[in-house]
Amino acid sequence: MAVMPVIGVVACIRQVGLHPYHIAGDKYLQAILAVGGLPLILPALGHAVSSESLLAQVDGLLLTGSPSNIEPHHYSGPADSAQGCSDPARDHTTLPTRLGWTLRPALTGAS
Repeated sequence: MAVMPVIGVVACIRQVGLHPYHIAGDKYLQAILAVGGLPLILPALGHAVSSESLLAQVDGLLLTGSPSNIEPHHYSGPADSAQGCSDPARDHTTLPTRLGWTLRPALTGAS
């Protein structure tokens, strides 16, 4: 049996009833499977886990779209430009990951 490359997908945090959950869209996971990869949902733990630790666990990373918007202070935008919901833990998990992707070459994005 061939070893499948592990492709990380950073989760969003969503409130379901009384509890927060780390979730990822099935279409992203299915797309990874369709090209022979093994999807691994990476929790949006923010400051609790370094980007380097997360990246060391995967062979590639799929940057997905999300209903949450990146908070404007990350790109020097005006505070009133934030529309919709935000997910600060996902921002903290994903943005350093995107900026620090010098550890490995496989990076792709999807919406």
